[in-house]
Amino acid sequence: MNSLLHATWSWLTKKDRWATALMLVVFAALILSGATTSSIGMPHLTQDPAHPLTAQLGHAQWIRSDEYNVITPIAFSIMSTGSVPTLSPLGVSANMAHRFSTGGFFESIVFFQAGLLRLGTFLPQHMVFSLYWWLPLIVLFLALPVWMEQIGASRRLGWLAALLIVFTPAAAWWSELPVQTIAYTIAGCAVLIAAYRRFLEKRYIWFAVLAILSGILLAGIPTFYQPWSIVVGVPFLLATVLWIMTQKTTWRSRILSVGLSGIVALVFAAGVFIENLASIQAMVGTVYPGQRRSTAIAQGFEFLFGAPGLAVLRDSDPIASNASELSTAFTVTLVWAAIILVASRSFGPRESRAVAITFACAAAVWTGWVLVDLGGLGARIPILNLVPPARAAQVLGILGIVLLCIALSGLPARNAARLPLIAAVTCGLVTVYALSLLRQNYLPSMSMVHIALATAGTMIAVFIVTWRPRSLSTIVLASGLAASVAIASQPLLFGLSDLRDSETAKYLTAAGREARADDTLWVSDSGAFDSVMLANGVPSLSGYQRSGPDFAEWKKLDPTGEFETAWNRGGGYIPFFFSPGEPTAITTDGFDQTYVTVDPCTLHEAFPTLARIASTSTLKASCLTPTGELEWSGQRFHTYSFVDEP
Repeated sequence: MNSLLHATWSWLTKKDRWATALMLVVFAALILSGATTSSIGMPHLTQDPAHPLTAQLGHAQWIRSDEYNVITPIAFSIMSTGSVPTLSPLGVSANMAHRFSTGGFFESIVFFQAGLLRLGTFLPQHMVFSLYWWLPLIVLFLALPVWMEQIGASRRLGWLAALLIVFTPAAAWWSELPVQTIAYTIAGCAVLIAAYRRFLEKRYIWFAVLAILSGILLAGIPTFYQPWSIVVGVPFLLATVLWIMTQKTTWRSRILSVGLSGIVALVFAAGVFIENLASIQAMVGTVYPGQRRSTAIAQGFEFLFGAPGLAVLRDSDPIASNASELSTAFTVTLVWAAIILVASRSFGPRESRAVAITFACAAAVWTGWVLVDLGGLGARIPILNLVPPARAAQVLGILGIVLLCIALSGLPARNAARLPLIAAVTCGLVTVYALSLLRQNYLPSMSMVHIALATAGTMIAVFIVTWRPRSLSTIVLASGLAASVAIASQPLLFGLSDLRDSETAKYLTAAGREARADDTLWVSDSGAFDSVMLANGVPSLSGYQRSGPDFAEWKKLDPTGEFETAWNRGGGYIPFFFSPGEPTAITTDGFDQTYVTVDPCTLHEAFPTLARIASTSTLKASCLTPTGELEWSGQRFHTYSFVDEP
């Protein structure tokens, strides 16, 4: 027993293994309890809003509509079917948009995270969904400290970088989408360096295994949320490749390491694209967002640097924007990093300078993209024109966080007060000015006391970390201050709520199995009901078009193409309105809503496999017969089946 305890203690005290063990214990507890930060506890996604089955701490956030209406129901749908989600046939497959597989070899491997959801057919679904939810964060905490150490920076500061990224408002208010976008890329970069080192050690089997694994992880870069993947993911890849290529080892070791991983990445990425060619072509050809091209536009100072004060978003909504659109990462870290780089007259430790220079160049490019108005010229710049400047501004701070932690790695463990004081005062001035503008233009409810506290918190974090950059206590304190901005912004929800546990959900689970077996469809006139149908595997004509349109299917509703500009859209919602005796009309809000007004009998003629309707109002039509009622969102839904007209 003593030897076991000694071995355990030795393992935990070596480097940062105690931190890794603690992190894994925390996430294990979350997963075993089925906890997530999903907002599916919204009242409209319950059977009876007065008596919800939701168990959560905090409150669901209405602004995360894509998450609770679509993204999470898609995950539940995969768990329900054990295969693909039951999205509307009016849209082509959304594999690329939501990173799930329909059985293709390459996508099944690259989109492995969604593949975990299929375990929900025989394992407790609340645990499976929680594992799916937290996996990117677990990967980030495992990979980023390792990658930092590999490039010659501080492993401990890698933990600080990971914590600051996770606790940024941009991550919290986008359901950790920025973390999902970069976690596997960082892991792929860390594995690539590990493969390179195994080659140097002449451990060629391990080299091949790790290089292939790295290529698979990096193959996913083009399939994540494109704007953020370009801004943040690509610099990690470029920096890692440059680091390997600048090492003073044989060209053979460098080229073979990068080459094998690169070939695997290209093969798997190409395979995924070929398997999803129809989906890609449909999305690229859409009026919105496929044909959208962006140009550089100057963003507001308060938007760029206001993150430290965004704790107020928990309790108040901004004017002229919303919480998600206003949230950013801690862009002030770019100012902080610049001060340290200038003061130290270097780009961090010698071994990591190639990486630091890469991140500095990337930060400079994207800073220009969000500060300089290029007019029509910017829309003609390849790659950059795929990134709306507001989206770049939201994650620019992640580049700053990484650059900062590399710069801090080059400082002594203890520093005189002069540099920390200069950095703290400068960052404090930037923050107080940004928050003053934020209060004036977006958040009038923000008090002067809050501005003072947020500014003081920023200055304290900057001072102590610059003063003692590798001290555990300062890293914990700085991470705690960062967490205070966003940690309570989302609920902590346990289980799957009414979407899977209510009586209506259980009824629809059985109805979904029957409809899939019979190859038939449902349709409703409620977006909330569309969500619960999707979450329980009910094939539905109404609902969500998460990729481009299927032209053949839409032509059944619009044979002449009169309404094409309304339905030729991607990533949107398809609300139906039933109007017996009226002609079909299809309209749009100009963005992601396509409204279909149609006679139920006309709809059935166009789609003979349509078997059931769920409507918030009673319908009278010769092709319909009532079959019962269901309760959802506190409303009665009248259900009908179709009969042959006499």
